[in-house]
Amino acid sequence: MHILFISWWWPYPANNGSKIRIYNLLRQLSQQYQITLLSFAEPDEATPDQLAHLRSFCQRVEVVAKPTYKSSTLKATLGYLSRWPRSLVDVYSVEIETLVKQICADSNIQAIVASELQTMRYLELAPHIPGILEEIEITRFHDQVQEASGQARRLRAQMTLTKFENSLRQLLVRGVAFTVVSEAERQNVLRFAPPQADIRVVPNGVDTVVNHPDTTVVVEPYRIIYTGAVTYQPNYEAVRYFIHEILPLLRAKTPQASFFVTGGTGKIDVSDLAAQAGVTFTGYLPSVADAVRESTVMVVPLQAGGGTRLKILEAMALGTPIVSTSKGAEGIDVHPERDILIADSPQQMADAIQRLFTDATLRARLAHAGRALVEQTYDWGIIAQQLNTLIHDISPSDILVKENL
Repeated sequence: MHILFISWWWPYPANNGSKIRIYNLLRQLSQQYQITLLSFAEPDEATPDQLAHLRSFCQRVEVVAKPTYKSSTLKATLGYLSRWPRSLVDVYSVEIETLVKQICADSNIQAIVASELQTMRYLELAPHIPGILEEIEITRFHDQVQEASGQARRLRAQMTLTKFENSLRQLLVRGVAFTVVSEAERQNVLRFAPPQADIRVVPNGVDTVVNHPDTTVVVEPYRIIYTGAVTYQPNYEAVRYFIHEILPLLRAKTPQASFFVTGGTGKIDVSDLAAQAGVTFTGYLPSVADAVRESTVMVVPLQAGGGTRLKILEAMALGTPIVSTSKGAEGIDVHPERDILIADSPQQMADAIQRLFTDATLRARLAHAGRALVEQTYDWGIIAQQLNTLIHDISPSDILVKENL
C-alpha cells in the first residue's frame, strides 16, 4: 500500500514536538507501507544528509520552501473574503498543489495523510483518495477567543475559529478522517462535526529505546527543568508563571533551588525573566535528554494550549519525576501520586517540588511508575499501530484483499 504523507514541518532532525511526532510516525509506518513524503522546509533544512536519512525509509521525498504567514500581505488581506482562514490562504503553496496532483496521478497512492491544519487544503485536490487529517488542534483557537482583549480582537479571533470549524466540517462531510492527540481535543471537534465523522484519538508517544534512564548520570540536587521553547506562547506563559509565582516560594525554603529552561528564545525578550535569582535559559542544547536526566524534577506549569505533552512522556521515559498542572498533563493517562504529582496553585506546586527535593523514595517510585507507563502505553510502536488501524479502516476493501493475496 502506497501512502502520500504531506508535512508542514520538515521532520528531521526531530527538534520540536511536531517534528518528533511526524518523524516517529513515518519511521513506524514505513515498516508496513511505501511512503512518499511531501514536506515543507525552512531555508536551513533539507540538507543532503537529512534528505538521505529520510530517503533511507521513505520511498520518495519531495521538498518545497516553507512559506511564512504575514497577516499584512495582500494575499492574507484578501483571505477575509475566503471561506478558508486567512493564514491558510496566505501560506497556500501552488508548488505543493502541483506535486500533489502529479504524485496522485502518476503513483498508485491509496491513502493521503496530511499532518496539521496548514496542510488541510491539499486534501481537496484528490477527493477520490481516502484521506486523514493528522493531529489537528482546535482548542487553541477557542482559547484565543476567550483570551482576546477588546471587542475587535475577539471578533477577529471568533472569525478565525468559525472559518476553521466550517472548513473542517466540510472535510468531515466528505469523509476525511481526523486524528487528535487527546479526548479533550476530540470533544472540541465533536461540537461541530457531522454525526458520521470519524475522529480518532492517537496520542503522542515517545521512543522508549532512545529515551531511557541512565544510572551513570549524576543528578543535580535542587535542579528543576522545563523543556519547551518560549517562542510558543503557552510555554512562555508557563515559564513566566513559574518564575514569578512559584520559584520565590521554593527559594524561600531552599535557596539552592535552580530553574533551567531549555529551547530557543527566538525574538522573545526574556531578559527580565533570566535576571531572576536561580533562573537559567540554556538556549538550544545538543541533548535535552541529558539535561532532563541531570535534573531532580521536571515541571510542567502549563495553563493553556491543547494536545498532549511530549515533554512529560520523555521525562517519564528518562526516569525524571514530574510535577504538572492538570492542564499540562491533559490527555495522558497519568495517575497522581503514582507516576506524577499534580499541582494547580503556586503553593501546591512549590510544596510538591519540595517533597521531591527531600524524599528520595518518592522520586524513585514516581520514576519507576512513569517509565512503566510509557513502555506499556506510549511507545511510538504502540501509537503508530493506532494510526495504522485507521488507515486500514478508511481504505477500500479491494485494496486490502489484493495486499493479502
